[in-house]
Amino acid sequence: MITCKIKIKEGSEEKELEITIDNVDFLVVDSLIEAFHFKDANSFFKFAIGALLEVNNHDGMYTMKKSGSGKVPLPIEPADDLLKPKSE
Repeated sequence: MITCKIKIKEGSEEKELEITIDNVDFLVVDSLIEAFHFKDANSFFKFAIGALLEVNNHDGMYTMKKSGSGKVPLPIEPADDLLKPKSE
């Protein structure tokens, strides 16, 4: 289950959105992090939220793609700072 709560930041008047994700299959999350070379779960979820927002702006669905997979690529890619450094 995913729940969202808007709250006021501590010591400020700014609002922030708190998202809680329960009952996640962490084996799936871990396999996606490894397959797509994300640094960690935080980086993966940042990209996943961005991807969901991008898909919402288009007609149709997209899937993440690995080279040669034959799937339709997402119109966005993870930023380099979300990914593990490439091996030399």
